[in-house]
Amino acid sequence: MATELELKLMVQSEYLKSASDFLDEICILSSSDEQSRQPTLSLMNAYFDTEEATLMQAGMALRIRAVNNQYIQTVKTRGSSRIGMHARGEWEWILPHENLDLSLLTEVPLPEALKNMSWSDKLIEAYRTDFERQVWNIESQGSQMEVVCDQGLVTSPYGEDVICELELELKNGGEAGLYGLALQLADRVPVQVSIVSKAQKGARLKHGQIEFPQKPINLANEIELAAYWYEVWLVYWEAMHFMKDEVLMQPLRHSMSQLSRCLSTELRQELDRLGSDLLNALVEEEELLLKKLASMKQMGISMLRIGQWLNKQAI
Repeated sequence: MATELELKLMVQSEYLKSASDFLDEICILSSSDEQSRQPTLSLMNAYFDTEEATLMQAGMALRIRAVNNQYIQTVKTRGSSRIGMHARGEWEWILPHENLDLSLLTEVPLPEALKNMSWSDKLIEAYRTDFERQVWNIESQGSQMEVVCDQGLVTSPYGEDVICELELELKNGGEAGLYGLALQLADRVPVQVSIVSKAQKGARLKHGQIEFPQKPINLANEIELAAYWYEVWLVYWEAMHFMKDEVLMQPLRHSMSQLSRCLSTELRQELDRLGSDLLNALVEEEELLLKKLASMKQMGISMLRIGQWLNKQAI
């Protein structure tokens, strides 16, 4: 079992080439063999669940990936919250065929709701993700990471959603390297932090649910409360673009206002300025508003700076 720690960034398709060029430049200018572009992959993934979404509700994703004529069965758990980052358990097995081998799940500490395996004979292919993956090995601030740029589609009988994102996965070292590289990228290309996984994208095509973080029990703990409002902000931002509904700007700005109260003076001022910029953007014509918002570099920079600060406070 491996534990993934990754930082996921939303990027609009028109900025993908700029992001790729930035990562290529890092590798070209580096004298280290540790920094290099890897072969581009075409990944086809089938995710399995019951009609009632038993696995999703228990916080588990089960898939088979086809890559280079090889089949890989993967289980991922929801894992623990890392304030804007994905930290989760992952188990992988190479298969000789494209069919699930559920006997391998004996190696996985299944959630209590799944232990009796009564769901196993009800599995169906719930949705697919098919995308092209560009890959770079990058070193930043003493941390080694794999950076991928994914572009493609999530599809199911209930519709489809776009995959257009960057993932920075820590391989060795501290998470400061993830944020350091992400901030360099955000200064060059408009990107925003995302906490929505590909599995969540697939599941919501059927269920139409936007997943929000759980509100902390201890509201007196300012860091826990700040982490909650931070992730609510991220969720509303992604949902606004997924649903193409600028009406979500109101709760998004509310979450930013609530978060602002819990931050350091410098970050509070930065977030308040960003809130004013959003308010000014509302004068844009409706069909151009989301495009204008997606082009704001400061949005991603603030998301990253605040996420990095919150993670440091939580240690």
